Amino acid sequence: MKNDLLRDPVDHSPLTLEAGGLRSASGRLYPAACGGWDLRADADAPDPGPAVGGELGDFDYPHSLTLLHQRGLLERLPLKPGDAVLELGGQRSGVLAWLERHRGVHGVGVDIAPGWVALQNEASQARGGRSIWVIGDAERLPVADSSFRAIVAFDVFEHLGNLRAGLEECTRVLQPGGMFVCHMPVSDIRGSYDGYQRWTDAGAFAARAASLGHRHERLPSRLQMRTWLEQSGLQVLDTLNFNVWVQPLHDHHLIPALGRIRHRREKAQRPGLPPTVQVTASRSQRAYSTLALPLARALTAVDDMGALVGIGASCSYVARKP
Repeated sequence: MKNDLLRDPVDHSPLTLEAGGLRSASGRLYPAACGGWDLRADADAPDPGPAVGGELGDFDYPHSLTLLHQRGLLERLPLKPGDAVLELGGQRSGVLAWLERHRGVHGVGVDIAPGWVALQNEASQARGGRSIWVIGDAERLPVADSSFRAIVAFDVFEHLGNLRAGLEECTRVLQPGGMFVCHMPVSDIRGSYDGYQRWTDAGAFAARAASLGHRHERLPSRLQMRTWLEQSGLQVLDTLNFNVWVQPLHDHHLIPALGRIRHRREKAQRPGLPPTVQVTASRSQRAYSTLALPLARALTAVDDMGALVGIGASCSYVARKP
């Protein structure tokens, strides 16, 4: 893929390809890295470490209710072949792969973790994709103004130190009429299963949330997030409450338990080797998606009722740049 969508994250000047990396008009050299480039404005930023075992989300065979919900968000994007899409956060994400297959788009992915950037670029090259991933910061996006028809950010904004700066950057790089979709946890979780966990053991709940990088004391409420989106210049079209009761029990307890069984079997077959990262759904995941997930989805009718009255520990937003 050409680097015409990429820009210096400091001054947004064009980048020129040369041996070893991309050089900006102001003379900064961003080195080639992980199949793309290291486009972090702060070269001394800490390395989050290598990609860990797991699987990239396969939206053709979603094995969790979260993936099924997020696929519904992707299906709402009015994209056509050749459109450019920006994805923020590549950890276990299969968004660009699915949009390439079903909409014919090409994309740029930005993630702060070199391990996941390398994995995403390897997967893109293996499938003959037109997307490229770069190491970068969502608060200082290394891409051009008004260059994308859509931005997708699933479970990303809760990890930013300056969430509002990230939203302003998204507005900057969206084309007029471009779409923005995100999914993230929120702070007002009363009435949800997460709210019940916090009520029964606040310390254990805070520890689990912190292990995922979720610090509820700094998360916005669902209304505050909507307000920040609007203040950044986006028109909010829809908000969808999620993570109510059945879904977290299924996705956060049952699915990890099944995953641990699979990883123990894999470890026995590959003693001494690190866990692998799957880039497509396994046979067992495809079977689960086809046979079991429809039953789980039927049970979430009670979640749908809770979401309608404002209950949920996370929320999805669909917005547009006027």
